[in-house]
Amino acid sequence: MVKRIFFGLLCAAGGITMLALRNTFLFIIAAAVVCFLIVFELNHAIGLKNKPIMVISLIAGTLFPVYCAYRTEIENFLPFNIKAQYLICLYIILLFILMLFEFEKTKFQDVASVIIASLGLPYAVTRFLFFRDIADYFPDRGYTDSYGLFLILFAMFAAWLTDTGAYFTGSFLGKHKLCPNISPKKTVEGAVGGVVVCIISNVILYAVFDNLVFETPSNSYLTVIILSAVLSVVSMCGDLSASVVKRNFGIKDFGKLVPGHGGVMDRFDSEVFVLVAFYAIFNIFEVSM
Repeated sequence: MVKRIFFGLLCAAGGITMLALRNTFLFIIAAAVVCFLIVFELNHAIGLKNKPIMVISLIAGTLFPVYCAYRTEIENFLPFNIKAQYLICLYIILLFILMLFEFEKTKFQDVASVIIASLGLPYAVTRFLFFRDIADYFPDRGYTDSYGLFLILFAMFAAWLTDTGAYFTGSFLGKHKLCPNISPKKTVEGAVGGVVVCIISNVILYAVFDNLVFETPSNSYLTVIILSAVLSVVSMCGDLSASVVKRNFGIKDFGKLVPGHGGVMDRFDSEVFVLVAFYAIFNIFEVSM
């Protein structure tokens, strides 16, 4: 537990540093590195043996945040009116063409997994960039840079503090197994504790920003509580889904980069679910907090 806490705090310190640098190119580089490691870990987990697909998927996953950050500039620079959706179509076709050259050791599920790893997961990670630049996407709503920071922290708290709250609550109070066939250590008490910790932490976060940072306080505590509970459950579903994936491939962790935690994907398994869910809810319901 001590090692897990120490490296958890170390990751938190790194996250805080990146938040302080969120408006610099270093933030985009950090997102690209995270995407690279996630794609690499998942390719390794599925046992991908097709080297060309491995290389091209790593390149695609790494460049995804850069493309999202500078999409307008890149599309204006490229010839023939090339846009993201066209590049994605060509990329998927290329993966299947590369499968043909080494079809003896490349299965369809390998290519399908690579598509999810190199497109779906980087897309989720780059939602950090969307929330960072929220004022640019919705200039008529009066959003500021500080509101973008709040949204990023809200998503991070929903994922990582749910996990932390569930871990400690389950360690001390856990008695009833939540999903013993998927993750034997998770308990009902831990899940409840994770939701409670998520709600409390996000309410405190919102109170600080609403009273000390936001220019116009909105007093939307009920929205914060409901959204926190929903995202907390989504976070746990993401964690359990990742456990199912690891069971399917017979591995304990996606990697070993973070002692006591596993790989980068082990740290971001719930976050990617929270980011895309938060992104969808925010846009569909035009959430105002």
